[in-house]
Amino acid sequence: MSSFPVSRAYVVVVAALGVLALARAASAQPCAAPADCPATSRPAPAPAPDALRVRVVAHGFPFDPTKLRTSLSQELGRPVTVVEHGDAEVQIELKNAARAEVSYTNPSHTTFRRGVDLPPDRERSVQVVSWLVVNLVRDEASELLDELRARRKEEADARAAADKAAADQAAADKVAADARAAADKVAAEKAAASAKAAADAARKRAQLQAKPALPADELLRDPLRSFDAAVSTPLSLLPDSPKRELHLQLALGYGDSGAIQGAAISPGVLRVRRELLGVVVGAGAAFVGRKVRGVVVAAGYSQIDGNLEGVLAGGGAALQRGPVARGAVLAIGGAMATDMRGVLLGGGFATATSLRGVGAAAGATIIRGPSEGVLLGAGANSSSRHRGVEISGGVNVSRELDGVAIAPINVHRRVTGVQLGVVNVAEEVDGAAIGVISIAKNGRVQPVLWSGWGGSAHIAIKCLAGYVFTEFGSGIDLNDDQFSYDGGLGGHFKLGRYFFLEPSVHYSATHGFVDASGAPDGQYMSYLAQLGFRVGDKLDLLAGGGVRHTVAGGPGAVIAPEARVGIAFF
Repeated sequence: MSSFPVSRAYVVVVAALGVLALARAASAQPCAAPADCPATSRPAPAPAPDALRVRVVAHGFPFDPTKLRTSLSQELGRPVTVVEHGDAEVQIELKNAARAEVSYTNPSHTTFRRGVDLPPDRERSVQVVSWLVVNLVRDEASELLDELRARRKEEADARAAADKAAADQAAADKVAADARAAADKVAAEKAAASAKAAADAARKRAQLQAKPALPADELLRDPLRSFDAAVSTPLSLLPDSPKRELHLQLALGYGDSGAIQGAAISPGVLRVRRELLGVVVGAGAAFVGRKVRGVVVAAGYSQIDGNLEGVLAGGGAALQRGPVARGAVLAIGGAMATDMRGVLLGGGFATATSLRGVGAAAGATIIRGPSEGVLLGAGANSSSRHRGVEISGGVNVSRELDGVAIAPINVHRRVTGVQLGVVNVAEEVDGAAIGVISIAKNGRVQPVLWSGWGGSAHIAIKCLAGYVFTEFGSGIDLNDDQFSYDGGLGGHFKLGRYFFLEPSVHYSATHGFVDASGAPDGQYMSYLAQLGFRVGDKLDLLAGGGVRHTVAGGPGAVIAPEARVGIAFF
C-alpha cells in the first residue's frame, strides 16, 4: 500500500515535464507567415545607410554632376547627394579641363587627397572621377597607388629599355664608323704607299734612261791642253776634246768640244756640248748644247739649246731653244727664238714665243705670244697681243693692238690706238681707224647723200670707227657741166644722246664732162664743221659749213665759203 502513492507521484512529475517540453518545441517551430508569428518573434529591420554627400567645384569647366551621382550610387550601393554649398565628405575640384583634385574625409575624420588627369572625352572624365572617388571611399587608395606605381614602373622600364636600345645602336654605329674610318685610313695609306712606290719606280727608270750629263767639275781643264786642231774629232791633237774645256779649236771637217772659252772655227761643222763664252764660226753648221755668251755664226744652220746673250746667225736658218734670248737672232732663211728680247730678223720668216724689241722679216713676222716694240713684215705681221708699231706690206693681224698698225689690211679684235690702211677691221676701236673701208662693231659704214653750196649733188661712203671717220665719194654739177670726186678725214664727237659734231678736212677735184682724161680743172681743200642729229638708229641728218681753199685751177676766189646739207643711212 505504501509503494503505490510513491509511484503515482513519479508518474505525475514525468508527465508534467513532457507537456512542458512539447510546449517549448511548439513555440520553437517557424511561422508559416509573418502574421502567424507573435510580435516578439519578428527580427528588427536593418537601419538605412546615410547618403554620401559630394560637392563638385567645376570653375566653369564642363562636368556633369548628375551622371557622377548616378555612377557613385551604383558603385557604392548607397545614396549619393550632390551639394552645392556646405560640408561634404567628398570634395571634387576641377583645376582645369584636364586635371581634377579629389578629397575624401572618412567617419574617423581622416582626409585622403588624390589628383587625376582627365581625358578629353566628357563622359570618360566623369567615369575617371567616379572611379577615383569609389577607391577613396572604399579605402582602395593603396591598391590604386600600387597600380599607378606598377604602371609607372612599366613605363620607366620601357623607357630604360628604349634608351638602352638607342645607346646600343649608337655604340654599334660608332663601332661601324670607327671600322670604316680605319678601313679608309688603311686604304689611303696603301694608296699613298702605292703612289710613292710608283713615283720612285718612275724616277729610277727616268734616271736609268736619261743620258748622264757631264757636270761642270767633270770637264777636263788644263791650260796646257786647251788647244785642239782636228781633221774630224777624234782625229785630232786632243782625241778627248768632247770632255775638255778649250780656249781654241780649229777643225777641218768636224770639231767637237765639251765647252769653249775663246773661239772655235771650222769650214765644216762645230759642236760645243756645253757652254760657250766666246765665238763659234762654222761654215756648214754650228751647235751649242747650253748657254751662250758671245756669237754663233754658220753659213748653213746654227742652233743653241740654252739661253742666248749675244748673237746667233745662220745663213739658212737660226734656232734658239732655251728659255730666253737677249741680243739678236738673224737668218737669211728663218730666224726662230723663244722669249726674244732684242732683234729677231729673218729673210724668209721670223718667229718667236714672245718679243720685246724688233721683229722683222721679208716674208712674215710671227709672234706666237705677246709682243712689244716694232713688228715689220713685208708680207704679214702676226701676234697674240702687240703693244707698239706694226708695219706690213700686206696684212697686220693680232687679237689686241695697243699702238699703231699700218698696212693695206689691218685686222684686230680690239684696238687701242690707230689703224691706218686701205681696209681696217676690228670688233672694237678705242681710238681711230683710218682707211677707205673701216669696219668696227662699235662703228658704222654709211652711204651719204649731200648737196653743196652751188647746188651740186654728191654720193659718198662714210666709215666711222672710234673717234674718226673717213669719207670717199663723187658728185655732179649740172650747172657747170662738171663732175667731181672727193675724200675726207674727220673727227666724230658726241654732244649728247642724239647730237654730234664732226670737224673734217676734204680734198676734191673737178673735171668737165667734155674731157675728163687730163688734169683736173680744179683742186680744192675744204675745212668744215658739220653738226649731225641721230634719228632712231638708222638715219643721221647733217648740216655744216666752212671754207674752201682753191689749190689749183678753178674759177673764183682762192678762199670761198662753203656749206653742205645731207643725210646718212644706217
